[in-house]
Amino acid sequence: MSEQRTVFHADLDAFYVAVERVLDPSLIGKPVIVGGLGNRGVVATASYEARKFGVHSAQPMAIARRRCPQAVYLRGNREKYSEFSKRFFKILDDFTPVVAGVSIDEAYLDMTGSDRLFGPPKVVAEEIRRRTWEEVGITVSIGIGPSKLVAKMASEEAKPDGVFEVLPEEVEAFMAPKPVRALPGIGPKSAEALATLNIETLGQLAAHPVGPIRRALGPNSAGWLQLRARGVDNAPVRERAKSKSISAETTFSENVDSVDEMSNVLRRLSERVGSRLRRSGMHARNVGLKLRYPDFTTVTRQTTLHQASDGDDAIAGSVQMLLKKAMRERAGSVRLLGVSVSGLGEPAAQLSLLDDTPQKDSAISNAMDKARERFGESAVKRGG
Repeated sequence: MSEQRTVFHADLDAFYVAVERVLDPSLIGKPVIVGGLGNRGVVATASYEARKFGVHSAQPMAIARRRCPQAVYLRGNREKYSEFSKRFFKILDDFTPVVAGVSIDEAYLDMTGSDRLFGPPKVVAEEIRRRTWEEVGITVSIGIGPSKLVAKMASEEAKPDGVFEVLPEEVEAFMAPKPVRALPGIGPKSAEALATLNIETLGQLAAHPVGPIRRALGPNSAGWLQLRARGVDNAPVRERAKSKSISAETTFSENVDSVDEMSNVLRRLSERVGSRLRRSGMHARNVGLKLRYPDFTTVTRQTTLHQASDGDDAIAGSVQMLLKKAMRERAGSVRLLGVSVSGLGEPAAQLSLLDDTPQKDSAISNAMDKARERFGESAVKRGG
């Protein structure tokens, strides 16, 4: 008989705001909103004081300003947030080798069998909370469950600054009364379709005949969602997707018409994507460019590398070539730029003996990663 899984979902509370408060304690207790401050900006994080006014992440900043004009508005700084995130993940690594980062402030931990080393799950979670507060200066909420899905939903119950555990025998009772929108994977349209069947809770979804749900949501979704409504989720904590992509993009507060400025932005985005690619241990075969014009027309272009790579120069060089082609097809200003890599796979066992450029590019990029990790994101940059 296999050992019962134990999964943690650790989520730093209002992370960007929390970092700003560590750096400037005068912000404590005030409504604080971090995000893009331009006309097209969106909310990245809102403090709990601001959330009382109906402000939430991914909300247009213009709406946030109307709802909470008295808040302190901050643009934020990716570099300082990254430093705090690294401290947090170093703590998590002390408790298990299986840590899957979801974002800069959120991770799943496979803690199966860890009670023999550290004690019961709740004890371990409280120790992670204590160390995070003492070493990072930020609170963390931790959900505990027998799967990623249940742990994720348990962490919502733990917020802010708490621990919530759902035992295996408690899963269905925990899930049943929750509204269908609380289940990851059910969006507004699916919820509306389920409402026509008088399905409002996960318990009702789990118990409903599957036929009408298939007709409402499609044959591929019905059975999967009913299992998840019962809390069934066998996904491993650490997954290696075979055809995953990695991307980064930026929306400008004002349209950019300078090709030189576009090139500089694409270089920075390429380095960001390259860093994430190297952390994954994968190499990419394809590089993509995304442009959005002032009329909201969005164009994507892709090219295939001669040899799969994880180097910044390979990514940036390909993107610059795609930009030149795109500008020949439609010159003018843009409001968004993005870089992506896809076709990910393990590094080739034997690289070309005739061309050592990819190896050099990868080695230099890795060295730059280490320098940034030690001295900060802005410590070293490549020339244009």
